[in-house]
Amino acid sequence: MTRFLILSLLLSITLQQVSAQCDQAFILDHMGVSVDDLAPVGGVTTPLTDQYIIPTVIHVFHDGATARISEAQAVSAIQVLNDDFNGLNDAWDEIDPLFDSIKATIDITFCLASIDPQGQPTTGVVYYDNPAAMRRDIDLYQFAWPNRKYFNIYLPQYVFDPGTNFTAFATLPSNTTINQNRDGVHYSSVRFGHGAESQLEEGDDWASVITHEVGHWLGLQHTFQGGCSSFNDGIDDTPPTTGGTIYLSGCNNEDGSCGRATNGSNFMDYNHRCKRMFTRGQVEVMLSVLNGIRQGMWSSDNLMTTGCSSLVSTDDIRPASLTNVYPNPSAGDIYINPPAEVIVYRIDGHLISSYPMSTNISISDPGVYMVITSRDGVTEQHKVVIW
Repeated sequence: MTRFLILSLLLSITLQQVSAQCDQAFILDHMGVSVDDLAPVGGVTTPLTDQYIIPTVIHVFHDGATARISEAQAVSAIQVLNDDFNGLNDAWDEIDPLFDSIKATIDITFCLASIDPQGQPTTGVVYYDNPAAMRRDIDLYQFAWPNRKYFNIYLPQYVFDPGTNFTAFATLPSNTTINQNRDGVHYSSVRFGHGAESQLEEGDDWASVITHEVGHWLGLQHTFQGGCSSFNDGIDDTPPTTGGTIYLSGCNNEDGSCGRATNGSNFMDYNHRCKRMFTRGQVEVMLSVLNGIRQGMWSSDNLMTTGCSSLVSTDDIRPASLTNVYPNPSAGDIYINPPAEVIVYRIDGHLISSYPMSTNISISDPGVYMVITSRDGVTEQHKVVIW
């Protein structure tokens, strides 16, 4: 069973200022947060849902040209995030055999909101022509959307000095930070997804640092937290390891550092180009947070308010049984048997297309899609992967 976690490392302090083994009381005092404010994390016996959808907003700060990443680049990062959590990343089948049996996923979708806090339409990617914010010279939390309704991602050009490999930081689950509207992830836009304003090519695991940061946001600590101590990161199935140095190649840079094989391909390690998996114990912790302090975000009412309800299974949308949608995965051509009306949504919740009674459809761009079929008064939901 996963041990009770004291979530001591608040990553709002830069990684240059705080070592991996710094004093818990100092960090909490620095942030104005007490241990009692932190969300307790324990095992979840019965999750409250099989599917989690998290309304998300991306705040992009630029100076009119520099750092104004495209919406496509922003979406590419969300696609990486969704693929990683659902085990759809390219290297999912290339895990070290020592850890392949304990890798685990969550059926979770980070959905770009389509309704803003004022009830107006939005793409979920919001642009600010603000050079000071782009340089992170001012407090970016002033731009936050309500933290109990939206997962906020803030994109200055650089979170840290341009010369460092540190890319981002996140807050851990805390009622204090949420109530103060100071919850979320700060991330360097130059490494957010892939595109003209990104330093990363498509397929570079460094882009999965977003998954690492969301792991923190859902209650996880680094695998090297506590070094070789018995408590370590508080999770039984992540072997103890030393760490704190970012590596840009290899999966086994700290292997054997605590006398045991190291899960170097874990999203919560610092092997930035070998980010592939969470363990079962880590998933258990994240489910605790999703069914606890973050529960309101994926409630049906909030998904309706934020415009992400199109991805939710309801009493009127049931798992597929009447209509076959195949092949899955597919290279792009999808067959519908028997024929049905079809609506296709991108995994971030945006409508792609709709079809009248059809026997086949075509989806050109690789990714994960929600295909909704309706026939004889029955509506069904299918998750489809396009290569």
